[in-house]
Amino acid sequence: MSNFFKANNGKLLILTGAGVSTDSGIPDYRGPQGTYVINKNYKPIFYHEFAGQHRFRQRYWARSFLGWPPVQKTKPNSSHIAFTQLQSLGYIQNIVTQNVDGLHQKAGTKNILELHGTLHEVHCMQCGHIQKRSNYQDILNELNPEWKEFLNQIESFKIKPKVRPDGDVDLPSNTSYETFRYPSCDQCKKGIYKPSIIFFGENIKSSVKLIASDMVKDCSAIMVVGSSLVTYSAFRLIKSAHDSGKNIVIINSGETRGDNLAWLKIEMLCGDILPLISQQITELIDFQK
Repeated sequence: MSNFFKANNGKLLILTGAGVSTDSGIPDYRGPQGTYVINKNYKPIFYHEFAGQHRFRQRYWARSFLGWPPVQKTKPNSSHIAFTQLQSLGYIQNIVTQNVDGLHQKAGTKNILELHGTLHEVHCMQCGHIQKRSNYQDILNELNPEWKEFLNQIESFKIKPKVRPDGDVDLPSNTSYETFRYPSCDQCKKGIYKPSIIFFGENIKSSVKLIASDMVKDCSAIMVVGSSLVTYSAFRLIKSAHDSGKNIVIINSGETRGDNLAWLKIEMLCGDILPLISQQITELIDFQK
């Protein structure tokens, strides 16, 4: 693996998925302990549901209200730190991430494209006004004193609701969300805020697709880490690289959609191998000085 990094002369593109963040306590969808595996009845919110019906927005924002504090406090793990170290040594050019948790940025990594957006911002669906998710949480606090009390109880008793990959939490099926309130847009006063992530059934912006495609064109090889590549938005980048004759390395625990396109597949958890790669390369550089 060290030779693979060196051979690509700082032109390596990394594509990361949910498996990179599981060691930080954020679940994935399809891993051994993934949301779909543990809860066979789990259904993520779809874009048309959120955009079209008040009750779906109430449900999402109530659950997100409880899920945001633990997401905000989440820290990068050894895989995120390894990427930052390898990039600082000049081995990684860009990172495309399917994750919405912002942990790459917290670790100090640069040149990141968030393919599916970020949980750390909300935007108005009508005028596009953007504000920080932390500020939006303060507004939700003021509008929902009973839910705020519920949140305080959860934090006081150190109860940890099951946080979902899209930033909300799992609550009993009989939970009522009818009293939960959310604000209209601060700027246009008409629109509603949506988390700046790509919901299921929602299209990725053309500008984001273009940047991702340009990153693939500009790289010499791609390393996929912690992704099953089930979503086409990620798989198409791998297919494009393969069609261009570029080597693809996949590090993932479990089968991926791109296995037959890979030059090398490493069946390991990323937290078990990335820190070792970073350490090995660092030691090699120190030895050569």
